[in-house]
Amino acid sequence: MKNLVNYEILAEWFRYPYPGLENFKEGWRKTVSGYNPGLLRKLDPFISHLSARTLENQQEYYISTFDVQALCHLDIGYVLFGEDYRRGVFLMHVKKEQETAGNDCGKELPDHLPNMLTLLPKIRDTELAEELVYSVLIPALKKMIRNFRTNDNVYKGLLEILVSIMDMDYPVSAFERFIFEERGNAGFVQGARQETDFPEMQ
Repeated sequence: MKNLVNYEILAEWFRYPYPGLENFKEGWRKTVSGYNPGLLRKLDPFISHLSARTLENQQEYYISTFDVQALCHLDIGYVLFGEDYRRGVFLMHVKKEQETAGNDCGKELPDHLPNMLTLLPKIRDTELAEELVYSVLIPALKKMIRNFRTNDNVYKGLLEILVSIMDMDYPVSAFERFIFEERGNAGFVQGARQETDFPEMQ
């Protein structure tokens, strides 16, 4: 059985920088090396980033990446659907899952990437967790990575690590990948597209 608790510590990568964030670095290294030690080369620039910059500088860097220039968005529904009405339907379903799992989303939306990651180990339905990772998160993360115009942003490396880990956790699945600008995806995403409840939630 996969240890989805790993995603809780990785979620801290994508939170707005706060005091003490660097205290996770050994946990990050242990988690990442447990999957593939070769991925540490993409983690080290972020750890150096935390050590070399003041908290204010870290926050400015985060804002310039995810808020101001919006190199990529952290709200998964927006990544998948943009401003389409289906984004709202998707968000409604994710909110329901967050509430059922008792996952505290704080001030961010339920589909904010850190909230999606901390949700995974709290979902009792292992098939739903698999569907979220395989069908929703992996395609969304790959699109986010493509939005970076250069390789020098430390968050791009973290997203690449996260995708690699998810691919190792779920190399194959009976669920279908989300396909951008196309219809016909099954399960969780199809529920958002058709404005119906997901079968497993009925």
